[in-house]
Amino acid sequence: MFAGFKGNYIGGRFVRPKRGMELISEDPGDLLNPVGSVVVSTEAVEEAVPSARRAFAAWADYPIRKKIAAMRRLQRVLKKRLPELTTLISREAGKPVTESRRETDRLVAKVDEIVGAGLELIAPFEVAIAPGVTGECRYRPHGVLAVIGPFNFPAHTPASHIIPALLTGNTVVFKPSEYTPFTGQLLAECIHTAGFPPGVFNLVQGGGAVGLQLIKHRMVSGVLFTGSTATGQAIKEATLDAPQKCLALEMGGKNAGLVLEDAPLELAARESAVAAYSMSGQRCNATSRIIVNKKIAKPFLDLFLAAADRVKIGYSLGEDILMGPLISHEAAAKFTRYMKLAQEEGFETLRAGRTLGSWGERRGYYVTQGVHLCENPSRNSSQHYRKEEIFGPDAAIYLVRNDEEAVALNNEVSYGLVTSVFSGSRQHFERIFPKLDTGLVNWNKGTIFSTGKLPFGGTKASGSFKPTGLFSTYYCTYPVAVTRDQRPLEKRALPV
Repeated sequence: MFAGFKGNYIGGRFVRPKRGMELISEDPGDLLNPVGSVVVSTEAVEEAVPSARRAFAAWADYPIRKKIAAMRRLQRVLKKRLPELTTLISREAGKPVTESRRETDRLVAKVDEIVGAGLELIAPFEVAIAPGVTGECRYRPHGVLAVIGPFNFPAHTPASHIIPALLTGNTVVFKPSEYTPFTGQLLAECIHTAGFPPGVFNLVQGGGAVGLQLIKHRMVSGVLFTGSTATGQAIKEATLDAPQKCLALEMGGKNAGLVLEDAPLELAARESAVAAYSMSGQRCNATSRIIVNKKIAKPFLDLFLAAADRVKIGYSLGEDILMGPLISHEAAAKFTRYMKLAQEEGFETLRAGRTLGSWGERRGYYVTQGVHLCENPSRNSSQHYRKEEIFGPDAAIYLVRNDEEAVALNNEVSYGLVTSVFSGSRQHFERIFPKLDTGLVNWNKGTIFSTGKLPFGGTKASGSFKPTGLFSTYYCTYPVAVTRDQRPLEKRALPV
């Protein structure tokens, strides 16, 4: 068993809890070889948050050129440790190593994105108000920000909060997912090596109890979260008595690909298959619904099923796989439950998603990909399989008669993260676009495509209208209006 637990990172050093509960970090694709164990305790929060608060004033006043220099040092440290970080992500999260490489590459690029265009978005600006009176907008940091990370992108996603938070003058307490504690620890090691002042960044390990203690702490000024809608809702409820806290919540999705009558069919089929089954569907932006015009349904189905059948399953460190294991026993049980619900709620099974229990000699939470068909959506009353997020490798295909039905199906769910539109015509896409209630819309690209050079966030139950990506510097700061009146007294019309 990996014996690398160093403790929580508080005040510039790793501190092992004196007592607490042991938490095992499994390798979900090789259960007989866990990554290691950590000790978790809510007491760590009571040390980490005050540490961050004490460091805030000095860090907020730190010159921006020095903050950027520190971030550049971090970028260099990350580059040196990318191979180690990539392997660790694949083992803890069970994601294919090719996807882990993409994640770590994007992590390094995140520094460039925020130092460049991200900071430009919050550059102060002046306006003329009246003769002798000028106005200015300046941006200030909130204070201590809690960052709650997910398991599926355990390095890049929390860094998408941490990097802009630190660059804009906030201090951070980071709680990684309980499934990926050592990835969080490695990020803390890199930040330590980069030489950030003590207390500016802190790490606490744990599950829901530690997370709740952190977000409710009176010294925490904001919560930056990526994860499920259920957890996002719990964060909202837990902070009802603290309306002053900034909540930036990026949550779940029930994303659709719209395959219109003039779609490039092979492209649509392959993009949709990759978006549905990449990382075993454990992505908030995975394609879980494919809405197809009936006129081209037969050739599309043939192409999509062929693509789905070519998907390779295997252990996360294999180079040519698309699907690794699900993250946990609970995730595999949930997937099985929804596969049964699909049948019970009137869907035709084209490919039966099922649990495998092992792959070769490795025990793990492996499953196969599912495909289900609904030929008459208007006659189907499914309320669970059709509308709830599965977070597993399954695609539900719906047949529709026209664009209006396609748009209505896209918008019927409570989520609003990503929609892909497959059409051979830019004009056709532009007619559809304004009707789609999602935060990201891709033309002839699968739903999993995104870039840090644009905002990333959804509508409805998918987000809180504080997108990550390029726009993250906005929610890490708040604008202050400054008015300067330089007129002498005799130039002012005062009533007294």
